[in-house]
Amino acid sequence: MAAAEVAPAPPNPPTPPLSESALAFLALLRPPQPDLSPAGLATRLDELRRLTLLNSCPKAPHESAIIRPLLWKLFLRLNVVPNDHHDEVVHPLLDAEQYYHLVSKEPSPMFNKIKNDTFRTLATDREFKEKVGEEQLVRCLEAFVWRQLEWTMHAPYSAPPIDPGTPYVQGLNVLAAPFLFVLPSQIEAYACFCSFIESQAPRYVRPTLEGVHAGLHLVDLCLASLDPTLYTHLLKSHLTAELYAFPSLLTFCAGTPPLEEVLELWDFLLAWGVGLNVLCVVAQLWLMRMELLESTSPMKLLRTFPPLKAKEIIPLAVQFVADLKPDLYDAVVRHPWDDSLVLQS
Repeated sequence: MAAAEVAPAPPNPPTPPLSESALAFLALLRPPQPDLSPAGLATRLDELRRLTLLNSCPKAPHESAIIRPLLWKLFLRLNVVPNDHHDEVVHPLLDAEQYYHLVSKEPSPMFNKIKNDTFRTLATDREFKEKVGEEQLVRCLEAFVWRQLEWTMHAPYSAPPIDPGTPYVQGLNVLAAPFLFVLPSQIEAYACFCSFIESQAPRYVRPTLEGVHAGLHLVDLCLASLDPTLYTHLLKSHLTAELYAFPSLLTFCAGTPPLEEVLELWDFLLAWGVGLNVLCVVAQLWLMRMELLESTSPMKLLRTFPPLKAKEIIPLAVQFVADLKPDLYDAVVRHPWDDSLVLQS
Protein backbone atom coordinates (compact mmCIF):
# COMPACT_ATOMS: atom_id res chain seq x y z
CA MET A 1 0.00 0.00 0.00
CA ALA A 2 1.50 3.29 -1.08
CA ALA A 3 2.22 5.83 1.63
CA ALA A 4 -0.10 8.80 1.63
CA GLU A 5 1.46 11.90 0.22
CA VAL A 6 1.99 14.72 2.68
CA ALA A 7 0.72 18.02 1.37
CA PRO A 8 3.35 20.77 1.48
CA ALA A 9 2.84 23.40 4.15
CA PRO A 10 1.31 26.60 2.80
CA PRO A 11 3.83 29.41 2.43
CA ASN A 12 3.87 32.12 5.06
CA PRO A 13 1.90 35.17 4.00
CA PRO A 14 4.16 38.00 2.86
CA THR A 15 4.85 40.72 5.42
CA PRO A 16 2.93 43.88 4.50
CA PRO A 17 5.08 46.83 3.48
CA LEU A 18 5.90 49.41 6.14
CA SER A 19 3.87 52.60 6.23
CA GLU A 20 5.38 56.05 5.80
CA SER A 21 4.93 56.64 9.53
CA ALA A 22 6.84 53.46 10.41
CA LEU A 23 9.63 54.36 8.01
CA ALA A 24 9.88 57.81 9.60
CA PHE A 25 10.38 56.22 13.02
CA LEU A 26 12.90 53.70 11.74
CA ALA A 27 14.90 56.41 9.97
CA LEU A 28 15.54 57.88 13.43
CA LEU A 29 15.76 54.63 15.39
CA ARG A 30 18.08 52.88 12.91
CA PRO A 31 19.73 55.57 10.80
CA PRO A 32 22.17 54.23 8.16
CA GLN A 33 24.95 56.54 9.36
CA PRO A 34 24.13 57.53 12.95
CA ASP A 35 25.79 60.46 14.68
CA LEU A 36 26.94 58.82 17.91
CA SER A 37 28.16 62.01 19.54
CA PRO A 38 26.24 63.15 22.65
CA ALA A 39 24.83 66.10 20.67
CA GLY A 40 23.81 63.84 17.79
CA LEU A 41 22.09 61.35 20.09
CA ALA A 42 20.28 64.16 21.92
CA THR A 43 19.04 65.63 18.64
CA ARG A 44 17.76 62.25 17.46
CA LEU A 45 16.02 61.67 20.80
CA ASP A 46 14.29 65.06 20.58
CA GLU A 47 13.11 64.26 17.06
CA LEU A 48 11.73 60.91 18.20
CA ARG A 49 9.88 62.54 21.07
CA ARG A 50 8.25 65.03 18.68
CA LEU A 51 7.41 62.27 16.21
CA THR A 52 5.82 60.21 18.98
CA LEU A 53 3.69 63.17 19.99
CA LEU A 54 2.63 64.20 16.49
CA ASN A 55 2.23 60.80 14.79
CA SER A 56 2.07 58.25 17.63
CA CYS A 57 3.57 54.79 17.24
CA PRO A 58 2.08 52.90 14.26
CA LYS A 59 -0.75 50.57 15.30
CA ALA A 60 -0.21 47.82 12.70
CA PRO A 61 1.07 44.81 14.68
CA HIS A 62 4.00 44.11 12.34
CA GLU A 63 5.13 47.74 12.73
CA SER A 64 4.52 48.35 16.44
CA ALA A 65 6.30 45.08 17.29
CA ILE A 66 9.46 46.56 15.77
CA ILE A 67 9.16 50.22 16.70
CA ARG A 68 7.68 50.33 20.22
CA PRO A 69 10.38 48.17 21.89
CA LEU A 70 13.10 50.33 20.34
CA LEU A 71 11.33 53.51 21.42
CA TRP A 72 10.79 52.41 25.00
CA LYS A 73 14.39 51.23 25.44
CA LEU A 74 15.66 54.52 24.05
CA PHE A 75 13.32 56.67 26.18
CA LEU A 76 14.40 54.68 29.24
CA ARG A 77 18.07 55.33 28.41
CA LEU A 78 19.03 51.68 28.06
CA ASN A 79 21.27 52.73 25.18
CA VAL A 80 23.50 54.67 27.60
CA VAL A 81 25.93 52.91 29.93
CA PRO A 82 25.96 54.66 33.34
CA ASN A 83 29.14 56.42 34.43
CA ASP A 84 29.82 53.91 37.19
CA HIS A 85 29.83 51.10 34.58
CA HIS A 86 32.05 52.79 32.02
CA ASP A 87 34.02 49.59 31.28
CA GLU A 88 30.92 47.72 30.12
CA VAL A 89 29.67 47.53 26.55
CA VAL A 90 25.95 47.17 27.30
CA HIS A 91 23.75 48.65 29.98
CA PRO A 92 24.15 46.60 33.20
CA LEU A 93 20.41 45.93 33.33
CA LEU A 94 20.82 44.00 30.06
CA ASP A 95 23.65 41.86 31.46
CA ALA A 96 22.43 38.32 30.78
CA GLU A 97 24.71 36.76 33.42
CA GLN A 98 23.43 39.07 36.15
CA TYR A 99 19.81 38.51 35.07
CA TYR A 100 20.32 34.72 35.17
CA HIS A 101 21.81 35.07 38.65
CA LEU A 102 18.67 36.88 39.85
CA VAL A 103 16.08 34.60 38.26
CA SER A 104 17.91 31.47 39.47
CA LYS A 105 17.66 32.38 43.12
CA GLU A 106 15.29 30.81 45.62
CA PRO A 107 11.89 32.47 46.21
CA SER A 108 12.32 35.92 47.70
CA PRO A 109 10.77 37.08 50.98
CA MET A 110 8.14 38.83 48.84
CA PHE A 111 7.22 35.73 46.82
CA ASN A 112 3.84 35.10 48.48
CA LYS A 113 2.80 38.75 48.06
CA ILE A 114 3.84 38.64 44.41
CA LYS A 115 1.92 35.42 43.75
CA ASN A 116 -1.13 36.92 45.43
CA ASP A 117 -1.08 39.74 42.87
CA THR A 118 0.12 38.21 39.62
CA PHE A 119 -2.82 35.93 38.86
CA ARG A 120 -5.19 38.92 38.76
CA THR A 121 -2.94 41.28 36.78
CA LEU A 122 -4.93 42.65 33.80
CA ALA A 123 -7.18 39.63 34.36
CA THR A 124 -9.86 40.75 31.88
CA ASP A 125 -7.45 41.41 28.99
CA ARG A 126 -7.44 38.24 26.91
CA GLU A 127 -4.65 39.38 24.57
CA PHE A 128 -2.37 40.04 27.55
CA LYS A 129 -3.20 36.70 29.15
CA GLU A 130 -2.49 34.87 25.88
CA LYS A 131 0.90 36.56 25.40
CA VAL A 132 2.23 36.92 28.97
CA GLY A 133 2.10 33.94 31.29
CA GLU A 134 1.86 34.40 35.03
CA GLU A 135 5.26 32.73 35.44
CA GLN A 136 6.85 35.50 33.35
CA LEU A 137 5.34 38.16 35.58
CA VAL A 138 6.48 36.35 38.72
CA ARG A 139 9.99 35.94 37.30
CA CYS A 140 10.29 39.64 36.43
CA LEU A 141 9.05 40.80 39.84
CA GLU A 142 11.20 38.29 41.72
CA ALA A 143 14.29 39.46 39.80
CA PHE A 144 13.40 43.06 40.63
CA VAL A 145 12.99 42.23 44.34
CA TRP A 146 16.31 40.39 44.51
CA ARG A 147 17.99 43.30 42.71
CA GLN A 148 16.76 45.66 45.43
CA LEU A 149 17.80 43.28 48.22
CA GLU A 150 21.29 43.00 46.72
CA TRP A 151 21.60 46.68 45.84
CA THR A 152 24.80 47.30 47.82
CA MET A 153 26.48 44.47 45.89
CA HIS A 154 25.92 45.86 42.38
CA ALA A 155 25.84 49.58 43.21
CA PRO A 156 27.90 50.05 46.40
CA TYR A 157 28.48 53.76 45.89
CA SER A 158 24.90 54.89 45.23
CA ALA A 159 21.90 55.09 47.52
CA PRO A 160 19.07 52.71 46.62
CA PRO A 161 16.22 54.56 44.86
CA ILE A 162 13.59 52.61 46.78
CA ASP A 163 13.56 51.08 50.26
CA PRO A 164 15.38 47.71 50.11
CA GLY A 165 13.48 46.78 53.27
CA THR A 166 10.22 46.94 51.29
CA PRO A 167 11.19 45.90 47.76
CA TYR A 168 7.65 45.05 46.65
CA VAL A 169 4.56 47.24 47.04
CA GLN A 170 1.04 47.33 45.69
CA GLY A 171 0.85 48.12 41.98
CA LEU A 172 4.26 46.85 40.86
CA ASN A 173 2.64 43.87 39.17
CA VAL A 174 0.50 46.14 36.97
CA LEU A 175 3.48 48.38 36.15
CA ALA A 176 5.51 45.37 34.99
CA ALA A 177 2.73 44.08 32.73
CA PRO A 178 3.08 46.52 29.78
CA PHE A 179 6.83 45.89 29.57
CA LEU A 180 6.34 42.12 29.41
CA PHE A 181 3.70 42.59 26.74
CA VAL A 182 5.76 44.96 24.56
CA LEU A 183 9.38 43.86 24.82
CA PRO A 184 10.48 40.84 22.74
CA SER A 185 12.48 39.16 25.53
CA GLN A 186 12.06 38.81 29.28
CA ILE A 187 15.46 40.36 30.04
CA GLU A 188 14.55 43.46 28.01
CA ALA A 189 11.20 43.70 29.81
CA TYR A 190 12.98 43.37 33.16
CA ALA A 191 15.55 46.03 32.18
CA CYS A 192 12.88 48.50 31.06
CA PHE A 193 10.80 47.85 34.18
CA CYS A 194 13.77 48.42 36.50
CA SER A 195 14.80 51.59 34.68
CA PHE A 196 11.24 52.89 34.81
CA ILE A 197 10.87 52.27 38.55
CA GLU A 198 14.35 53.24 39.69
CA SER A 199 14.90 56.31 37.49
CA GLN A 200 11.46 57.57 36.48
CA ALA A 201 9.17 56.84 39.44
CA PRO A 202 11.02 55.65 42.57
CA ARG A 203 8.75 57.68 44.87
CA TYR A 204 5.73 55.69 43.63
CA VAL A 205 6.99 52.40 45.03
CA ARG A 206 8.22 53.30 48.49
CA PRO A 207 6.33 51.93 51.51
CA THR A 208 4.34 55.15 52.05
CA LEU A 209 3.63 55.60 48.30
CA GLU A 210 4.73 59.22 48.74
CA GLY A 211 4.90 59.86 45.01
CA VAL A 212 1.37 58.56 44.47
CA HIS A 213 -0.04 60.78 47.21
CA ALA A 214 1.88 63.77 45.82
CA GLY A 215 0.40 63.01 42.40
CA LEU A 216 -3.10 62.84 43.84
CA HIS A 217 -2.62 66.21 45.50
CA LEU A 218 -1.38 67.57 42.18
CA VAL A 219 -4.50 66.26 40.43
CA ASP A 220 -6.55 68.40 42.83
CA LEU A 221 -4.30 71.45 42.35
CA CYS A 222 -4.30 71.12 38.56
CA LEU A 223 -8.06 70.56 38.34
CA ALA A 224 -8.67 73.58 40.59
CA SER A 225 -6.45 75.68 38.34
CA LEU A 226 -7.66 74.38 34.98
CA ASP A 227 -11.37 73.85 35.68
CA PRO A 228 -12.46 75.49 38.96
CA THR A 229 -16.13 74.82 38.17
CA LEU A 230 -15.65 71.06 37.96
CA TYR A 231 -13.28 71.04 40.95
CA THR A 232 -15.82 72.91 43.11
CA HIS A 233 -18.63 70.61 41.99
CA LEU A 234 -16.66 67.52 43.01
CA LEU A 235 -15.63 69.14 46.28
CA LYS A 236 -19.30 69.70 47.17
CA SER A 237 -19.60 65.90 47.17
CA HIS A 238 -16.40 65.71 49.27
CA LEU A 239 -14.57 64.20 46.32
CA THR A 240 -10.83 64.71 46.12
CA ALA A 241 -8.44 62.76 43.93
CA GLU A 242 -7.50 60.51 46.87
CA LEU A 243 -10.99 59.00 46.61
CA TYR A 244 -11.33 58.48 42.87
CA ALA A 245 -7.92 58.69 41.15
CA PHE A 246 -5.73 56.42 43.29
CA PRO A 247 -5.70 53.42 40.87
CA SER A 248 -5.01 55.65 37.85
CA LEU A 249 -2.10 57.37 39.60
CA LEU A 250 -0.66 54.21 41.15
CA THR A 251 -0.51 52.34 37.81
CA PHE A 252 0.04 55.27 35.41
CA CYS A 253 -3.36 54.35 33.94
CA ALA A 254 -2.19 50.80 33.10
CA GLY A 255 -5.15 49.37 34.99
CA THR A 256 -7.70 51.13 32.76
CA PRO A 257 -8.47 49.17 29.58
CA PRO A 258 -8.01 48.72 26.71
CA LEU A 259 -4.34 47.75 26.76
CA GLU A 260 -3.72 49.09 23.24
CA GLU A 261 -4.67 52.58 24.47
CA VAL A 262 -2.49 52.15 27.58
CA LEU A 263 0.52 51.44 25.36
CA GLU A 264 -0.11 54.56 23.28
CA LEU A 265 -0.45 56.64 26.43
CA TRP A 266 2.79 55.18 27.77
CA ASP A 267 4.56 56.10 24.51
CA PHE A 268 3.71 59.69 25.39
CA LEU A 269 4.61 59.40 29.09
CA LEU A 270 7.95 57.71 28.46
CA ALA A 271 8.81 60.28 25.80
CA TRP A 272 7.85 63.41 27.73
CA GLY A 273 7.93 62.46 31.42
CA VAL A 274 5.86 60.03 33.45
CA GLY A 275 4.79 62.80 35.84
CA LEU A 276 2.47 64.02 33.09
CA ASN A 277 0.16 61.16 34.02
CA VAL A 278 -1.32 63.69 36.49
CA LEU A 279 -2.53 65.72 33.53
CA CYS A 280 -3.73 62.59 31.75
CA VAL A 281 -5.98 61.88 34.73
CA VAL A 282 -7.26 65.48 34.68
CA ALA A 283 -7.90 65.04 30.94
CA GLN A 284 -10.04 61.96 31.66
CA LEU A 285 -12.08 64.02 34.12
CA TRP A 286 -12.47 66.75 31.51
CA LEU A 287 -13.77 64.20 28.98
CA MET A 288 -16.44 63.26 31.54
CA ARG A 289 -17.08 66.89 32.45
CA MET A 290 -20.71 67.31 31.39
CA GLU A 291 -21.83 64.02 32.93
CA LEU A 292 -20.03 64.85 36.18
CA LEU A 293 -21.51 68.36 36.38
CA GLU A 294 -25.02 67.03 35.74
CA SER A 295 -24.70 64.25 38.33
CA THR A 296 -25.79 64.64 41.93
CA SER A 297 -23.67 61.58 42.80
CA PRO A 298 -20.49 61.98 40.71
CA MET A 299 -18.68 59.20 42.59
CA LYS A 300 -20.91 56.68 40.83
CA LEU A 301 -19.33 57.82 37.55
CA LEU A 302 -15.80 57.96 38.98
CA ARG A 303 -15.82 54.57 40.68
CA THR A 304 -14.68 53.04 37.39
CA PHE A 305 -13.09 55.32 34.79
CA PRO A 306 -14.33 54.96 31.19
CA PRO A 307 -12.12 53.11 28.69
CA LEU A 308 -8.94 55.01 27.81
CA LYS A 309 -8.91 57.10 24.65
CA ALA A 310 -5.26 58.05 24.24
CA LYS A 311 -5.80 60.16 21.14
CA GLU A 312 -8.21 62.39 23.09
CA ILE A 313 -6.31 62.38 26.37
CA ILE A 314 -2.84 63.27 25.06
CA PRO A 315 -3.78 66.50 23.20
CA LEU A 316 -5.67 67.68 26.28
CA ALA A 317 -2.68 66.97 28.52
CA VAL A 318 -0.44 68.94 26.16
CA GLN A 319 -2.91 71.83 26.17
CA PHE A 320 -2.97 71.77 29.97
CA VAL A 321 0.82 72.12 30.06
CA ALA A 322 0.48 75.48 28.34
CA ASP A 323 -2.28 76.57 30.72
CA LEU A 324 -0.59 75.71 34.02
CA LYS A 325 1.52 78.10 36.04
CA PRO A 326 5.23 77.24 35.65
CA ASP A 327 5.70 76.24 39.30
CA LEU A 328 2.74 73.86 39.18
CA TYR A 329 3.93 72.29 35.94
CA ASP A 330 7.40 71.91 37.44
CA ALA A 331 5.90 70.03 40.41
CA VAL A 332 3.93 67.75 38.07
CA VAL A 333 7.11 66.80 36.21
CA ARG A 334 9.27 66.27 39.30
CA HIS A 335 6.91 64.57 41.74
CA PRO A 336 7.59 60.91 40.76
CA TRP A 337 11.33 61.11 41.43
CA ASP A 338 12.44 64.32 43.19
CA ASP A 339 12.69 63.99 46.97
CA SER A 340 13.42 67.70 47.32
CA LEU A 341 9.95 68.66 46.04
CA VAL A 342 7.73 70.32 48.64
CA LEU A 343 4.06 70.78 47.68
CA GLN A 344 2.02 73.62 49.06
CA SER A 345 -1.40 72.67 50.37
